[in-house]
Amino acid sequence: MNAQNVASEQVLKGAPGRAARPWLLAVSMVAAVLFAVNTLLVMNHLTSALDVRLEVLAQSVNWGPLVPVMNFTNRTGGVVQDIFGAAIVVALLVFERRAGLLMGFGAVGSLLAQFFKVSLARHRPTIDVVKVLDPSNGYSYPSGHAVFFTWIAVMLAISLVPHLGRRWRVLAWTLAGMLIFVGALGRVWAGAHWPSDVTGGIFLALSWCAFVLWFPERFFPRAQAVPDQSPRRQKRVRKAA
Repeated sequence: MNAQNVASEQVLKGAPGRAARPWLLAVSMVAAVLFAVNTLLVMNHLTSALDVRLEVLAQSVNWGPLVPVMNFTNRTGGVVQDIFGAAIVVALLVFERRAGLLMGFGAVGSLLAQFFKVSLARHRPTIDVVKVLDPSNGYSYPSGHAVFFTWIAVMLAISLVPHLGRRWRVLAWTLAGMLIFVGALGRVWAGAHWPSDVTGGIFLALSWCAFVLWFPERFFPRAQAVPDQSPRRQKRVRKAA
């Protein structure tokens, strides 16, 4: 197994070790560059035409069973979002110190999002351009919801998968990806954000999460992943070999 496969396996198991650290740093830097490029395009109004087309497209699709889910994620904003995030951090600290620390440090990404929002002061979509189903206050870029759900999904998955078997790990990461997708799509569908707002939020959150996971192992307790096979199954495999 080459170094890249070892690194990705460590991350998917929620126990990134020395082999995974260069890979995590690379992911953090690539996501940061993508966020910077996206930000420059937004600042120079180069995404405006595409934003409008994609927003109209997202609002023209019948999303069926995703609609109530998007309504729910759209309501988790402001104080509700802060309380929910703090509750998860505290719960994970009680459950496992490492998980709580990872989640807590990951929350700094939301503070970075607020800094960029105030600095760039981009306005939200207006009713003369698109349908606004969820009128929201404040500036638009990057999307706080996209940052929040990316942070929650990635850090919650990385905190819990060490305690899960292989099949449940796959399910956990799948659900994490779905949460990011629905949380971001919901903001565009509701007319609360432009598509470039949510892509910027995802890039920012991914960059910060990967950076937090890149920290040297001495900063966080080391996770011990559940073996892919039970001890009895491992004995059978060894005997068969």
